[in-house]
Amino acid sequence: MKIQYKNFLLVLIVLILASVSFTQDMPPTLVVTAPVQKIKFNDQITLVGRTEALYDSRISSKVSGQVASIIALEGNKIPKDGPLILIDSSRMALTLAAKRAQAQQANAQAKLAVGIRKKAEDLWEQKLISEIRIDSARALTAVAEERYHELLAEQQRLELDLADCTIRAPFSGYTGKKLVSVGEWVAVGDPVYEMTNLTKIKVNVDLPERYFGQLAVGTEVTVLSSTDEEKPLQGTVTGFAPIATQETHTFPVIVTVDNSEGRLGSGMLVRAVLSLKASFSGLAVSKDAIVRQGNQTMVYTITDGKAAPIPVTTSSTQGDLVAITGPGLTEGMPVVVRGNERIFPGAPVMTTDAAAPNGAAKQ
Repeated sequence: MKIQYKNFLLVLIVLILASVSFTQDMPPTLVVTAPVQKIKFNDQITLVGRTEALYDSRISSKVSGQVASIIALEGNKIPKDGPLILIDSSRMALTLAAKRAQAQQANAQAKLAVGIRKKAEDLWEQKLISEIRIDSARALTAVAEERYHELLAEQQRLELDLADCTIRAPFSGYTGKKLVSVGEWVAVGDPVYEMTNLTKIKVNVDLPERYFGQLAVGTEVTVLSSTDEEKPLQGTVTGFAPIATQETHTFPVIVTVDNSEGRLGSGMLVRAVLSLKASFSGLAVSKDAIVRQGNQTMVYTITDGKAAPIPVTTSSTQGDLVAITGPGLTEGMPVVVRGNERIFPGAPVMTTDAAAPNGAAKQ
């Protein structure tokens, strides 16, 4: 840390000397400042994790038959209920037509039996037929109605089977590997396509043994991807296994991340910043105050109307605030939160307090 700070001072001195003549006639740059705060932070650790789709399925056939056509291509986005594969349904359609005819015939017989029963009941009330005949009429009606309902249920099952000859996506997502080809015979339960849904992503991380008991389900997590580290994703700890793995003696943690923008894929390596139960009080500034130049991290304060950089070390975060430490930092010290990309050490500045009404400027 001492060596790094000395290097920073050398670079700073060179920049100041080089900019003295340049800044003499330079008009002041308007910047916005905010005071350094002192707040409570949670200790944080950064762990490497691997992403996994929350829904990753092998879509299976609900019917037996020959594959007639492949509708969806591999690696395509498919909406929910979008068609994937078509099973030959010609024989099933004929079977359904025959079953409908049987059901219609049974319905007619049931209606006839009901009419006969009603007439028999009228005769029974007039004491014109025996008890055996009315019981027989009622039994025949019950048998006819049960037969109709049985055939109707079989018809409805065949209608479902006919609809299931078009295998559809059970959720919106991306098709993976196609597992069958045209002409193949599939049985009930045979997998035909792989599908994945990436709107929500699981990040699997391993918590070191020394942090056991310091992480709670529901804790917010910041997830950083190597593809876009400037735009972190927010997640939540949704699972924690209290049994350590024998190989690494770490505890599996599941973080669920909203990936509706599709910024993460399955199988990626990411960094997860987890907040622990342990806490500390420290100085904090807005993330916008942090300036990174090469290996140096700094914030700008204002001294005698000029920009003065302070080297800092960052640690935990809380919302838009970052915990920092650095030489000379004090609570209430103004630091530049807007306009710091346009200034340099020793540059003349005109400041506006971020909390000041109507952005009143001051020198």
